[in-house]
Amino acid sequence: MQEQTLAARVGRIEEDPPLSLDDVDLTVRDPGPLVERFAEIFTYIATVEGAVPQNAAEITTLIPDLDDQDLRFLSAWSAQELAHARIFDALRAQLGLVSNTDGEPTTSVVRDPVRPRLSFRFFGALSASGWLQDVFKLIYLSRGAMHEHMTYDCYRHLGSHFASFGEDALVRTVTEPIRRQEAAHLGYYRLAASTHRLRLSPAQVGLARWITVHTYTPVGTANCGKGPTGRLFAELAGDDMDAVLNAVEAVADQLLGDGTRPLPRFVHRSMDDCLRRRSPTRPRAHSGIGDAVPWR
Repeated sequence: MQEQTLAARVGRIEEDPPLSLDDVDLTVRDPGPLVERFAEIFTYIATVEGAVPQNAAEITTLIPDLDDQDLRFLSAWSAQELAHARIFDALRAQLGLVSNTDGEPTTSVVRDPVRPRLSFRFFGALSASGWLQDVFKLIYLSRGAMHEHMTYDCYRHLGSHFASFGEDALVRTVTEPIRRQEAAHLGYYRLAASTHRLRLSPAQVGLARWITVHTYTPVGTANCGKGPTGRLFAELAGDDMDAVLNAVEAVADQLLGDGTRPLPRFVHRSMDDCLRRRSPTRPRAHSGIGDAVPWR
């Protein structure tokens, strides 16, 4: 029954076409406040969503034996996320934040994915062990659910800010449709992770839990850096930050917890690190193993 439900979820995602720019109303009542407050946020969103081709290339390197259903989801997910990137590129062009070339805004979309990072190739080689590949897949699916929940909340808060500025067209045709698709992605990842976990031993789940707790970074950090990530979520979530992070940790507890005690507050810990690095003069930090597990 779970497999049938999972297949149905993939089918529903496939039936929801990528958002078309023709259906988006980029009418802006007052560009000034949007540019002043959200220019960096729009760039961040376009960059993160536009990196999906690279993410997909690294996922298939890390987990080479994805089945047909996994690949169907990956294809539909990629197409929808790339459409989100193009929408924010178009909004940035509308606001004069990027140049237009031949009538088209400068794109943030990764057109030709570069070779997967060394860490992904290394851990992909370890995936020759089916035991380890199943661990990596649980990490990928669980982290995907965590990231989609955070992304969903990102668009929810952005929509609230648009509404407060009276930018109703952007709420109606940008943040609400995108939020609907992100919710569908979240539903798939949660069910896929909980279904996959049933096939794993306690030792495999324990390793997936340990790697996640010790390597997690918020969505977009790998693409944009910790400082910009901290600034984005501080600006969008504000006083609601704890609630956003608590919800992500609840997803992790559901998918990776052992049922005896809550996981450490590792999502809060990682976001605190991003918040400490908000100064643009701080260097971007890289972690070795942290780059090897899926992130967006």
